[in-house]
Amino acid sequence: MRILLIKPPYSRLKGVGQSPYFPLGLGYIASLLRENGYEAVIYHAENPKSKAECVFPDADMTFNFRSKSYHRYLEILKDDTHFVWAEVRQTLKDYRPDMVGISLLSVEVGSALKISQLVKEYNPSCYVLWGGLHPSFMADESLMLPEVDFVIRGEGEYPTLELCRALEGHTPLSSVESLSFKENGKIIHNPVRMAVENVDDIPFPARDAVLYPETFDFKSLGSMIVSRGCPFRCTFCSSRNFWDKKVRMRSPGNVIKEIQLLKETYGTNFIMFWDDSFTINRTVIEKYCKSLIESKVNVSWKTATRADLIDEPLLELMTKSGCVKLEIGVESGSDRIKKIISKDVSNEQIKKAFSLISKKGIGVGGFFMAGFPDETLEDLAETFKLMQELKAGELAFNIFDPMPGSTEYEKCIAEGLVPKNPDWTNFPFWPDAYYVKNIKREDFDNYVNMIARWLYDYNNKFATKLKRSRHLILYLLKNDPLFLISKVFKYLTRRKKVHTAGVTGS
Repeated sequence: MRILLIKPPYSRLKGVGQSPYFPLGLGYIASLLRENGYEAVIYHAENPKSKAECVFPDADMTFNFRSKSYHRYLEILKDDTHFVWAEVRQTLKDYRPDMVGISLLSVEVGSALKISQLVKEYNPSCYVLWGGLHPSFMADESLMLPEVDFVIRGEGEYPTLELCRALEGHTPLSSVESLSFKENGKIIHNPVRMAVENVDDIPFPARDAVLYPETFDFKSLGSMIVSRGCPFRCTFCSSRNFWDKKVRMRSPGNVIKEIQLLKETYGTNFIMFWDDSFTINRTVIEKYCKSLIESKVNVSWKTATRADLIDEPLLELMTKSGCVKLEIGVESGSDRIKKIISKDVSNEQIKKAFSLISKKGIGVGGFFMAGFPDETLEDLAETFKLMQELKAGELAFNIFDPMPGSTEYEKCIAEGLVPKNPDWTNFPFWPDAYYVKNIKREDFDNYVNMIARWLYDYNNKFATKLKRSRHLILYLLKNDPLFLISKVFKYLTRRKKVHTAGVTGS
């Protein structure tokens, strides 16, 4: 049986520049399928084939660009002649899958449906399976689409394997845990499979399963996770409900082995740990760091965590093991909003964490959000004030959209801010939709655009850029000078090309 696993395009269709990344979830599924005798490959349709596909916003259009780019995405969904859909057709023709599995977020429903339609046009007998965050919480709505045959809810590795065996006639569909499917005009939901207790049992992601490997680089292949599960109750997030509240950690030996494999196979010098809260289990993280130091694997790495899950001794150990950047989810500067969204971390804890991280030679970034339904202009002002006080190496600012699986999504439905049965192929995200109850739309837009312009200027200042990169430069200078030289050479070559192009065009 031949399985084609697809990550549908979204940012690519919007024309937004995005660094290529490896889809870890599909990588784990492909690896387990291959280990059990199935042919499985990964088509990451999100990765652009050329930089010419990308349009980068400037300071004045950062937030307007979000609306324009989303409408561009919607228009391309209707354009059957677009080159991305030709690429999908060619991929189906070349690989000839028996089943296509698509992992998607809510914003990707439109492109996932388009791909599903192309699959059925290519071969009506080819099964279409949806998985990932959106279908896990919207299984009924997903299966109402005629092109979707199956949905897997939650962790997908073993349910996908069991589904393949069932489709070959070895077991009935009713035995496949976490599976939702259609039978005699009804939608059937099988019981959810217990989360994998020992995550070391799952083989490493099959990075060699990717089609179009030229769209990846060594850095994008260095994506990893060391844990599954989240005990926190942030109301805007669905992670706890998807992965389970119990945190399951990989063993230090298992993590080091994968890092060594990445370095030996792909020359990866940089690891990105995509865990929700990397330092959730201090004891295990200390073991990771000590193992990295003792193994002399010599990689630099970055991750994200909460401000209340770090302290000076742990940061010292992280620095010694190669950590060069740490991103903190701040969300809001308003204690009132943080209480509403169950983000129980004080501004003083946040300021202390940012100061400690910088002190230990680690680049620090902060993630902020605005546009929560109960927000006021005073709350926004407190958020902006905290942004300015942190003096981070990088700041990111997003606007709230209600996502299935989160408490805020259910709250928005209950308050009539979101329809009970929205059309997810044309769902209005901000700025085409607006969920704040206590601020006039014009006032909110003006304030947000003011923050966005300040943020653009701040992130692009030379001092800020130096602040976020100097830690990596110093680490590479000490541990991998040849790699640093190659990066500097590429940077200078790129600058020379830009300068030459500018002179020629003048």
